[in-house]
Amino acid sequence: MSSIGAPVEVHASLEQPDQSAVISSHQVILSPNESKVAQHHDIIPIDSHAPQVESLSPPPQQEQQQTNPEKNTASWKAKAWDLWMKNWFLLGLVIVIILARYFPGWGRTGGPIRPEYSVKYGITSIIFLLSGLSLKTKDLLISAINYRAHLLVQVTSFVVIPLVVKAVTSLIGLSSFNATLLAGMAVTSATPTTISSNVVMTANSNGSESLALFNAALGNLLGVFISPVIVLILLHNSDASPSGQHGLDYATILRDLGTTILVPIVVGQIYLSLFPRSIAWAKKVVHFPTLNSSCLLILVWTVFCDAFYSNTFSSVTAGEIIAIGALQGVTFWAMTFFLGFVARVRPAKIRMLKIMDENQKHNQQQEARLEESGSSESYHIKATSSPATEGLSLPRTKMQQFVEPMSKEDTVAVLFCGATKSVAMGVPMIKIMYSSSSSSALAGLLATPLLIYHVEQLFSGAFMVGWLKKWVGRGEETLESFDRTKGKQEKQPGQLTSSRSLSSITVQEKEEELSP
Repeated sequence: MSSIGAPVEVHASLEQPDQSAVISSHQVILSPNESKVAQHHDIIPIDSHAPQVESLSPPPQQEQQQTNPEKNTASWKAKAWDLWMKNWFLLGLVIVIILARYFPGWGRTGGPIRPEYSVKYGITSIIFLLSGLSLKTKDLLISAINYRAHLLVQVTSFVVIPLVVKAVTSLIGLSSFNATLLAGMAVTSATPTTISSNVVMTANSNGSESLALFNAALGNLLGVFISPVIVLILLHNSDASPSGQHGLDYATILRDLGTTILVPIVVGQIYLSLFPRSIAWAKKVVHFPTLNSSCLLILVWTVFCDAFYSNTFSSVTAGEIIAIGALQGVTFWAMTFFLGFVARVRPAKIRMLKIMDENQKHNQQQEARLEESGSSESYHIKATSSPATEGLSLPRTKMQQFVEPMSKEDTVAVLFCGATKSVAMGVPMIKIMYSSSSSSALAGLLATPLLIYHVEQLFSGAFMVGWLKKWVGRGEETLESFDRTKGKQEKQPGQLTSSRSLSSITVQEKEEELSP
């Protein structure tokens, strides 16, 4: 290759066009033909004596290494914040219990904040006021007549759990285990459902808050009269049986239930009906579930302040606390699964009949709306038949209606209300029933299992919230979930497949099918 001026040395083969060639010379001058060749092969002429300038941008790997520490720090902070937001209530429980352990004087009864008034009436009233502001009156009335759910919750709370605990404590009582702690388990089983935590957790799980609210009030009202009787029956002829005068101050308890539950709900309902727009604005500014959960943490804090201040756990060994916690934890989860089984698990026939009935009601409502509008256009309704429902017919019998599965929202309320026990009702009951001089020393020890159970149900409930919320969000069962015969078969000409039978059909098509 000839050149004008100094010769040019090309240090790259033209057979490798992907690599840059380095051209060294004192004065690089290329002919037009050579310029075309160099451009064709991506040859870059460079003066050998010219200073080579290094690229200011680092290689991609080096750049990633430089930015990785910042990204890792941001990622760690984001993960920590996400963990806190998802589990802040559980972590809050740990924090308030630790604070109560080391600073019990602040939240004890008679302490600086006077929780017997500020928390008992103030914080508890806020919880139920928020419920009254959030719930529609129609939902409360519907929940009030849901006798199946009320029956399941109250029978489990006042009959099933005491019988199970009695059987367990009688069996363990044959050993040398602390008999007073076993008696405390019996007292715990006799108390009604919690007043506030079940309502808060049901709402956070997207369950039926109105149903949980009604059962909380109903259970504590019944517990005023039933719980002392259950305690006397379970502890009959035992060393921990109450002696002397053990009557409860029914007037005071009913007054407290009315002022902390009934009045706030009524006030909230009245305000909601008069100023719905202001409530909608308040929900945007203040997150009601978070405020509810925060109030619940304050209640827990005061309960454990009283427990640590009075040295309730001082006479109990660590092994005994672990054993009682294990027994009551198994009892809680066994009762929770029992409630879920009774509320939801049914034979396929009963479940399908309910789904068919719901579809039929939905279709009738759509047809009624169409007739009222006077429109002749066809609209889509869900089919109420499929291969899975062959041989079934409506209407259902009364027995089938009674044993049909509950909705997911109602089931969530049942799970949180049926197995939980109230410290707010249990501790005062223990203090009153064991107020005589001969049995007052037992009061603190008998309350220990109740406090342990209270912690377990709070942590278990907080764990259940996330899972139940996802479960409710998946919606109710449909006929598609039962149709297993033709599921993914290909459609054949002239044949109605299962997917077609379960798809939406028009009213006109339905009339054609019914016509002779």
